[in-house]
Amino acid sequence: MPHIFDTSSLEGKILLLVVEVYPLTLKDISNYLNTSAKKVDISIKTLARKGLIGLEPLPDGTTYVTLASGDFTFKGKETEQMKRVQEKMKKRQEWHLPDDDNNVMYG
Repeated sequence: MPHIFDTSSLEGKILLLVVEVYPLTLKDISNYLNTSAKKVDISIKTLARKGLIGLEPLPDGTTYVTLASGDFTFKGKETEQMKRVQEKMKKRQEWHLPDDDNNVMYG
């Protein structure tokens, strides 16, 4: 069963942002959403525990946030934004690498 998020909640806004923009750091998300880094960090950790967000820490201390699963839906008023997100999620799920047999370099 997919997780359901309100589009006005911080977790919902973070998921919408991660679908729309990549690469993102924790600081980027805080800046985009004009929210404290502490609140973003708490929400990111919650989403990571649910398996929806992946965290990629780098040696320099920067942590990138990635989408780990598309097992979520939204509720809320922002239907146009939701349509775009659903289209992007569908494209990500349909994307695949070309078969080696069809990958012709020279004709």
